Amino acid sequence: MAEQALIVAELKRALREYDLTYAAVARKLELSVATVKRLFSTGDFSLQRVDLICELMGLGLREILERAQDRSAPTNQLTLTQEQEIVADSQLFFVTWLVLNRTPFEEIVRTYRFTERELLRYFIKLDRLKVLELQPGNRVRLLVSRRFSWRAGGPVQKYIHQKLLREFFASHFAGANEEFFFHGGAVSEEALAQLKRALRNASRECVEIMERDHSPPDGGNGAAFVLALRPWKYSGFAEFERN
Repeated sequence: MAEQALIVAELKRALREYDLTYAAVARKLELSVATVKRLFSTGDFSLQRVDLICELMGLGLREILERAQDRSAPTNQLTLTQEQEIVADSQLFFVTWLVLNRTPFEEIVRTYRFTERELLRYFIKLDRLKVLELQPGNRVRLLVSRRFSWRAGGPVQKYIHQKLLREFFASHFAGANEEFFFHGGAVSEEALAQLKRALRNASRECVEIMERDHSPPDGGNGAAFVLALRPWKYSGFAEFERN
């Protein structure tokens, strides 16, 4: 029953996020508004009706389930002290990166230059830092949600900007397996909010694809993607603006 309540609560949040009313749900389900209100009050939804509500919002049931689980996750962000300790040790940072990408202990030992003892030491550190909970058989339970993000302007984000992004954007993205899109324009506040939602959904879908990919990497190659959005004007155009 607790999980059912989480799902219903997440459906309510998603409806608000997409500016959809109970009246819109009633039309989709071919029910009266009063009946829909009663269903949300009691949480007595059939799976078919949940699917129809998800369809109304353009979301999948799996996404609603994951969002509901995320609400019960302990944290979406680490403290400044936690990030400082992680980024101060390049190996710990790398292991953290792998763990957050759901890479199993055995795969890390098999793929990278860590002995089991060395890797276990880093897992114990991450357990102490409350990034994960170490379980029998070197399995882990992550203590951060799928919506986890590094602190804006924090130690890890600074490291990513100084090291990773500089190298990442040095490419011309001209290879057969590379893509680069850039588009900008004047938008309203409403459109900006819609763009943010679209980017969040695209990010979740990309992460899901990576997590579902259980095939061995070809030649040890990796992949990365960046989604970014901010109110922005190119400084080089400033001279053309009216005061």
